[in-house]
Amino acid sequence: MSPSDGQTWGPVIGIGVAALVILFRMRGGAPRPLAMTTMWIVPALLVIGFVAMTVTAHLAVGDFLWIVLGMAAGSALGWQRGRMMAIHIDADTGRPMVKTSPAALVFILVLMAVRLGLRQLMETGAVAWHINPLLITDAFMAFAVGFLGVARLEMFLRARRLAAEQASAGKIVA
Repeated sequence: MSPSDGQTWGPVIGIGVAALVILFRMRGGAPRPLAMTTMWIVPALLVIGFVAMTVTAHLAVGDFLWIVLGMAAGSALGWQRGRMMAIHIDADTGRPMVKTSPAALVFILVLMAVRLGLRQLMETGAVAWHINPLLITDAFMAFAVGFLGVARLEMFLRARRLAAEQASAGKIVA
């Protein structure tokens, strides 16, 4: 990593900015309402963008195994991140509330750092390993889509379960 290597320093600076944002969010971490009716929008947009990118990449049929593996790994880690988010039903309004846990935020930072390291490793070894650079990009995109989509799915399912428990207990749920 050299100071003139903008390809390397850009992500490092991005991780630093993300760390600062995470620290500020942790300090003022008040629970916020969980908009269950609109949680599907971001994953849907990610899937549409991912499909558009993958279709235009002209990958070989065997390369799609790597994309499926990236999606599976992202989904597994997304489920873990979703479980780390603290969700409860507000006693006054009956609405699901979510609070970002410090562990979930640190988890994101670690994933960003691992992705940076893997990207460096894959880019330097791609030619020697005869790997299509578009495959690397698409595998990371599949990971991100699985990660974000499944994290939201887990949060949605848990919030819906909590709301159903509140409703069955006779408490008002909005």
